[in-house]
Formats: sequence, C-alpha cells, structure tokens
Amino acid sequence: MNQPIIQCENLTRDYVNGDVVTRALRGVTFEIQTGEFVAIMGPSGSGKSTLMHVLGFLDAFTEGSYLFEGEDVRGFSEDELAKFRQDRVGFIFQAFNLLSKSTVYQNIMLPLVYGTLSIEERKKRTLNAIKEVSMEHRQNHFSNQLSGGEKQRVAIARALANEPSVIFADEPTGNLDTKTGGQILDLLAALHDQGHTIVMVTHEQEAAEYASRIIGMRDGLIESDSANGHRRRGGYSK
Repeated sequence: MNQPIIQCENLTRDYVNGDVVTRALRGVTFEIQTGEFVAIMGPSGSGKSTLMHVLGFLDAFTEGSYLFEGEDVRGFSEDELAKFRQDRVGFIFQAFNLLSKSTVYQNIMLPLVYGTLSIEERKKRTLNAIKEVSMEHRQNHFSNQLSGGEKQRVAIARALANEPSVIFADEPTGNLDTKTGGQILDLLAALHDQGHTIVMVTHEQEAAEYASRIIGMRDGLIESDSANGHRRRGGYSK
C-alpha cells in the first residue's frame, strides 16, 4: 500500500491568552491518501480551519505528530516550512487574496518568482494553470475587473501553478452565489478527477458532497469519517 500523503496522530492545538488555554484541536488522528478529495466540515468553532492551517504549514500544532509525504514536520525550521508552503502545497481562500492592481497572469505567476524555476518554466506553468481554469480570455485583465467566480478561478490557477502535492481550499464558495459556487465546486471535482489531491474546509453539507470523503468535526475532534459514494455535481444550494 502506498504511503499516505498526510498522516496525523493525536494532533492538538492550544491557544494561550494569559491564564486561559483554549484547545482548538483535541487529539486528531487520520490519514489522507494521494489523489483523495477530502472535505473537512463542521460548525463554526469545530476546529476545521485550525486543522487546515496546521496541515498547510500556516500554523503550528502543540502536541502529536504530523507526517507530510513521510517527512516529520515537527523538526522543520521556519525556512524549511516556508519552502514546503512554496513548493508542495497550494491554497485557495474564501476572500481570494488576489492583488487588485495586477493582471490575472501576474497574480498566477507571483508564487513562482520566489522559487528557482527559469523564466520560461514560470511562463509555461502560468499559461497551463490559466488554461486549466478556462481563463485565457481574461488573462490580461486586472483582478479588480473580475467577477467573484472569475477571481476564485484565478485563485485556483495560482494554487495549481507550483504543481503542488496538495491543494487546500478554505471555504472556497463562501463569497459566491449559488450558481457560481456550484461551478467552482465542479471545477475542483474535475481537478480531483485529473489526479489532484484536494483538502477542502466547509461548513456546508452540500459543498462537502462534492468530495470523495467527508470528515466531520465538532469541538476539536473528528466525529465522523466516511467515503462519499454519491458525489454531487452541477451546482448546489446554500
């Protein structure tokens, strides 16, 4: 059996404010295989976003173990974690996080300029990512000229450009209307069908049903974890 791309055992995350300790993760154990589309869902305060930030090297965990592609994350320096974020993971956020005065092309290429790729390879990956999300006709437009759905497509392309091992999507439809949100979820499902590993955080059951597996969280714990044999397509309702 292939080694899981993500292995977590008894992960905890404590936030300390003076004498008050808030435990956002209370001992989380699970694995994700390469090529899975996993939705992590739960109500506000369930720990789902904290877990994604830990998995994506945006936050540290307090106790437990986390292996990414077989490597123990705990021993990594800040520089090593930054390189992991740069080379091995892509992020899609609810708020898009695009540069408003930069073009679609420039926004997608931006993460690539910090690596060691040649200019030719950067251009190739940027154009390939633009094609993946069907935004060729808008590549020279500024991001502040785009609709919400187009902005999220650009954000997805930016996440793809580094050819990451895992794409993390944090409430990717949160700022979109029903129709557009369904189109974005269809795009993520299509990327998964092409072989991409996707971890999506959502509080919406309808969005989670696009994934091949659904992990349910509550109060910092996993309360359910099951395969989704009836994946949704073609839009959803909020």
